[in-house]
Amino acid sequence: MIFEMDGSIPNEPTEREDVVEYLDGHPTFLCDYIHRNPHLLDNYVIDNVDEATASGWLAKVQKAPPTELLQTLRIDYLKEKNCAQHHTDKYIHKDLVVRRADSFLLDLYFKNRKYRAAKDHIFLEFAIGNSKTAKGTLFRVPVKNSLQGGPWSGKILAKDKKAKKITVQVNIPADAIIGRYKLTVEVTSVLDDGPKTERIAKPDLIVIFNPFKPADVCFMDDEAQRDEYLLKDTGIIYYGQYYRMGGKRWFFGQFEEGILDIALKLLREDSRAKKNPVKSLKQRFSPVYCSRVLSAMVNCSDDKGVLYGRWDGEYADGKRPTTWDGSVKILKQWNETNMEPVKYGQCWVFSGLLTTVLRALGIPARSVTNFQSAHDVEFNMTIDTFVDEDGEKADIDVGDSIWNFHVWNEGYFRRPDLPKGYDGWQAVDSTPQEESSGIYQCGPAPVKAIKNGEIFIGSDTNFLFGEVNADRLTWIVGNDQEVEELIKRETRHVGRNISTKAVGSNAREDLTKHYKHLEGSAEERAAFSRAYAHAKKPQYHEKLDTIEKEGDIKINIEPVGDVINGQTVKVAVKVQNDTTVDKSATVSIVLKTMLHNDQRKAFLKRVKYEKPIKGGQVETQTIELPFNEYGRHLADNAVIRVVTTVRVKETNKFYVDSFDVQVDSPDCITLESEDQLKRNSYNYVKITIQNPLPVPLTNAAFSLDGSGFSGNDIKIKDPIPPKGAYTHTAEIYVYRSGALTLMVDFDAVEIMNIKTEKDVTVVG
Repeated sequence: MIFEMDGSIPNEPTEREDVVEYLDGHPTFLCDYIHRNPHLLDNYVIDNVDEATASGWLAKVQKAPPTELLQTLRIDYLKEKNCAQHHTDKYIHKDLVVRRADSFLLDLYFKNRKYRAAKDHIFLEFAIGNSKTAKGTLFRVPVKNSLQGGPWSGKILAKDKKAKKITVQVNIPADAIIGRYKLTVEVTSVLDDGPKTERIAKPDLIVIFNPFKPADVCFMDDEAQRDEYLLKDTGIIYYGQYYRMGGKRWFFGQFEEGILDIALKLLREDSRAKKNPVKSLKQRFSPVYCSRVLSAMVNCSDDKGVLYGRWDGEYADGKRPTTWDGSVKILKQWNETNMEPVKYGQCWVFSGLLTTVLRALGIPARSVTNFQSAHDVEFNMTIDTFVDEDGEKADIDVGDSIWNFHVWNEGYFRRPDLPKGYDGWQAVDSTPQEESSGIYQCGPAPVKAIKNGEIFIGSDTNFLFGEVNADRLTWIVGNDQEVEELIKRETRHVGRNISTKAVGSNAREDLTKHYKHLEGSAEERAAFSRAYAHAKKPQYHEKLDTIEKEGDIKINIEPVGDVINGQTVKVAVKVQNDTTVDKSATVSIVLKTMLHNDQRKAFLKRVKYEKPIKGGQVETQTIELPFNEYGRHLADNAVIRVVTTVRVKETNKFYVDSFDVQVDSPDCITLESEDQLKRNSYNYVKITIQNPLPVPLTNAAFSLDGSGFSGNDIKIKDPIPPKGAYTHTAEIYVYRSGALTLMVDFDAVEIMNIKTEKDVTVVG
């Protein structure tokens, strides 16, 4: 019979009778499970056994055993001491969590007598996976008087004759497979009638990566960075526009109960692990392999992964992506619903989840936001857009797009699988965009290779280079749908203000210089040429160098004043004649709301006019959009795109430009609570939402999230009238001491992504 690493039975029966029948036929399974989880028996005895029965049991075990075989009583993992040494004390977990490339201590207690070195031989057997015969997954560690620094080894540090125990130091090698290990204690005693052996299964322990030790490939030298990228369970994920960046707090929660087990489960449930479990298991010594598998399993596009991505604005059978403020609820929902994909997420949610599971396994990780992020479907290092004379997209569509922002991840580790020079931060992306080796996965790609356009390194370096440094090309298409000419080439449009949370503060750190050379520099153009030389080139790229010098007409689009949801939006379109010659121009301005993946949601308005523009002059057209024209058409990202085209009559030249106007959420939510909350007790917070719109808010709900507390989402039954307010007092149970961030999200049909937060201290 094969059992899962957590002791459960695959395809476990749901009927109680089936369970009883199975255990009756397999009593050794129950004994083995109790040995590995002694707290279950302890709790049963405390709750159900009377004093007389317990006394009878005690009398039996106090009798001398029939032989002098040294019998193991129990094992003490010295959890508090080991977890402090291994920096795993924040994990809420019943089992011992330790890091490889280090040693840990355990106390081994015996029932009947003291340990005698000349007579008793002890082995600690660490097994990972279900196969008992697979080489490299079972490690027999003799307990000796010395410790080997490299492989698995064990050393007796101390003996306590009175307590009948020994203290053992166990070394975990730097290349150990990460995961759950079953420990079996084997004692062989040499007796008068020959050797006798006893084997007893003990509680499991979990081994993870170790950024604290130089021998581990995940080693991170800087203590402040380790604290930020490994031990912090909250952070900031950036979003919005390159000219108006926002940051949303995210609760990663890598230490919360169940999250480490879920991260390991994701590695087991990957298709590669299902196809060849032993091969996959052995590869789990490598953060390269683990991060790539997790990039596939965080999305549900191929396997029974966690999150369902959706970008069309239709979320009736799930939650809006903007609702989420953290990873824990998503991961637990997936796990508790038999791996049903959680609906729905977009890039920042995928990134938040990946940061969580990477940190849970001991890999330093961070979420990274790229503004004006290219999605190069053709892998030709260019984003090709085809327009007609009105500036509308032509029927030719290769699938390329530029997202206002896109969020991926970086993991920090060495790359012994690559030539020298590629250690450090590695880009990895779990948002399902393009297949890699037949699976929606991406990375890990060395950031250094991306910067230099070395797309031949592999691991999806080509796709990631395109995201940060592709050229944006605009082609005009004739009535016959033939590509006529390249009318605009932008070399600085893609990959702006690449951002992550700074170490030790809530400030933004700009990572752009790590991903690309200075825009327009010889090094940057050389990196592009290097990548383009290895790219796939479509036929119309033969016209790439036919573009004439631009500059006769310049288009500038900018919002007028603050752009706040619920108020009238004003946009100024300026057309400048940069020559000394008067020109006659036909100007077309199109306004439309956009989805996050660069697709149009709704057409709003078109303004078209002809006007002479004198040499050196600027003509300005101001367009107003009242709320009733755009409000119901806004998507999650609340973006209105303004596309302007200009056709000059005298030269027949065509000019185009676009600008995405970010509609900001009004400041309309408050969160009140005591500055100090009490641990292990219920506390109260008051949330108030003020409707900022001239229409009622319907199907509204609050969602609470944060480290160290539990609480329920709050649905609001009745509509909130225009300019009206709604207040709710929520009860939360706080179970972790120290600093805590309370985060609240408010969503309704008419307005969404309204967030606030408060930092509090938990005492007691």
